[in-house]
Amino acid sequence: MEGSHGNANPDAPFSADGDSAAVIPRKQPRLQLSFQQDELKTLRNYENIESKARKILSTSCQKMTHLFLLKDMPGHLAYLRDRFTTLDSRPTLEPLYIGLFGSSGAGKSTLLNTILGKRFFLPVSGTRTCTSCQVHVSVCRSKHYEAKIFLLSDEEWKEEVKNLVTLLENRHENSEIDGDLEHAIKVLKAIYGEGADEKSYEDLMRTKPVITIPPSRVITLRKTEAEDLANELDPYIRNQDGLEGVELVGNPQCSEQMRLWPLIKQVQVTLPPSDLVPEGVVFVDIPGTGDANKKRDEMWKESILQCTSIWIVADVERVFGAKAHEIMVQEAIKACQAGKCSDITFVITKMDKITVDEYLRSHPEASRDVSKRDAILGTKQDLKARKTRTLREKMKRSLPSDAEVLQKQELVFPVSAQEYWNPTVLRREDTEIVRLRAHIRKLYLDTKRSQLQDYMKEILVIFSLVDVYHSTHLSQNPSVNKDELDVFMSEKIQTLKKSVEVTFGHMDAPLINGVRSARTKYKKNIEKVFMQGKTSSGFHRTLKAVCVRKGVYVSRVFNRIDINNCLAEPIYAEIGAMFANIFRKQALTRNSLQTSINEFSKEVKDKFMDFGKVTNMNRSKLNFLEQETDIIMRAIDREILLKKKAIYESLELTIQTILSPCYEEAANIRGKDTCARIKATLVQNIELEVRKAMFEKAKEKMMSQFQDLTEQITTKLSKDFLSMLGVAFCQNDQLMGALPDFLGECQEIQNLLRTLRQLE
Repeated sequence: MEGSHGNANPDAPFSADGDSAAVIPRKQPRLQLSFQQDELKTLRNYENIESKARKILSTSCQKMTHLFLLKDMPGHLAYLRDRFTTLDSRPTLEPLYIGLFGSSGAGKSTLLNTILGKRFFLPVSGTRTCTSCQVHVSVCRSKHYEAKIFLLSDEEWKEEVKNLVTLLENRHENSEIDGDLEHAIKVLKAIYGEGADEKSYEDLMRTKPVITIPPSRVITLRKTEAEDLANELDPYIRNQDGLEGVELVGNPQCSEQMRLWPLIKQVQVTLPPSDLVPEGVVFVDIPGTGDANKKRDEMWKESILQCTSIWIVADVERVFGAKAHEIMVQEAIKACQAGKCSDITFVITKMDKITVDEYLRSHPEASRDVSKRDAILGTKQDLKARKTRTLREKMKRSLPSDAEVLQKQELVFPVSAQEYWNPTVLRREDTEIVRLRAHIRKLYLDTKRSQLQDYMKEILVIFSLVDVYHSTHLSQNPSVNKDELDVFMSEKIQTLKKSVEVTFGHMDAPLINGVRSARTKYKKNIEKVFMQGKTSSGFHRTLKAVCVRKGVYVSRVFNRIDINNCLAEPIYAEIGAMFANIFRKQALTRNSLQTSINEFSKEVKDKFMDFGKVTNMNRSKLNFLEQETDIIMRAIDREILLKKKAIYESLELTIQTILSPCYEEAANIRGKDTCARIKATLVQNIELEVRKAMFEKAKEKMMSQFQDLTEQITTKLSKDFLSMLGVAFCQNDQLMGALPDFLGECQEIQNLLRTLRQLE
């Protein structure tokens, strides 16, 4: 199959071109090849270090097995067992998610296929949407190509059917059939057969589906060849809109597969080890502005916030001015504020579409005999400059000027998958596919180094604890020593609490300004929503769908409509910079939460150091206290990352909760002048809730979420440090003498850490 790697060099897993020699038109520049060899060497060093560290940990754990099986295990030994077993079973590298975020037909699947070196793997087409659901693609150590297809649960499907039936109500009152209506009809017919769109919800629940739905709601496909899996997977994930009756005759099995598409929630695809993509990288093909299905739309939002890197993918003909792109950029920025994202990349696809005539129209000063290659390369440079400028300007409005994502040298990659596979005009290096792969590898190597370092530090903490138990002896008054540290920790945690409260208090002023702005703009913002359907006689159906979904609906005609976010947007605009400043991790300021946490950590470590000198504490115990402090503080960082998402989203969720009765009332409107009556109901109720302090309540909810995080931080610190001091100052018992010696293993891990730091 074209793009397979059967002839690829097995010793070059990070080869930038990664394809068989038969499809490489010319050699890559020597400097680029040298750089890839350096990457390969670094990766192998990382893998070698990881393998040695895991072997040391596993062997050490086996030495302790006989003690871990005791019935009446002392608390300090149970603490040690839990740390050993948790770390031994935990993967060193958490998945690195890269989200491909683009509108229908933008070329996400083609781009991903090309990155993977598989020309025809995920379904592609030049004329319509191809992927109808969210697809995760990664590599693993299996020899097989595998896909797991997850279906909506029974409850999720029932809710979907209810929403679709509501959308189809009174559709015969006018002759206009829009994309949303067509889609609803196709969904019901696909599962329940002809005439399903005329039935009530109750009738549909009594109707037997015309297809077989597996009880497990999971379908697993496994093949030894990529092409075989691609062919079998295609009917499940290819968008079936407009395909009624096509490819179904004479193939009942294919018919069933193609009819399942409305039920598919997510697809997870794994490939064997790749020459191009490292294990641990997960690509997520994300629909552009969400999904009309509630569950898939929730997963859409979760996936965006989970991604470390987000690629906004756009066709070269739709780079500027598309509303969908504005939504995607804002969602990507939100992911930087509230999620894990630290990298935004704009990928412009199908650069081979550029013609000489187009180039000359925009560059009248250019020579008339310019080649098509030069026209494409010239346009590429122009697009890079313009899109980089506009993207930076948008990000600077919501993110600190020194945010990590704004420090990137390159934000925009104009690519051509077509020319990569069939280079007729461009050279392969001109297509920028190779550079995108390099971008992925850099993200991966940086992440792997950081997580590997943290992993080995946690191993050292375990060894330090064992050493503490070896050196434990009864002091004249051990309880006094521990009591002094208990009191100190209690005081410092309270000091941190006050500092965090001051930091979070800086949100109050921008929230007040945001509330004031929201109160003045809400009528205009709601009117903007209504204006989208000004020329559509079927807009009442869309509005009803919005109300049924509690203010959020992804329309095939009007893109994403989110009344809750629309009302909250003026507040988000005011708080964006301060919110990002509080949760920033680099270039900290006095208002950053991390500043307070770093000061707390330093003061605690300094206290342990001073305390150790005064009490003549042995070095192993001091090492344990310092290293375990780092572990505890990293756990706090993870808690903060999870909580900040809930804090950020609390504004629109509070508004949604307050307006839920309003949405329910509007959703039940039927009969004459439905659209006007729904609009009037929404406006009247929103005005009423604004007068009843809806925006102020949203502000208070966000501030209460900040207070919850403060309590969460201090409660966890109190619990974790109490446990730490308890095991560090526990009394000697006969089991301590039975603990094995890990001094040699500890030295080996320290040597590996030193080697890892030298590779930076």
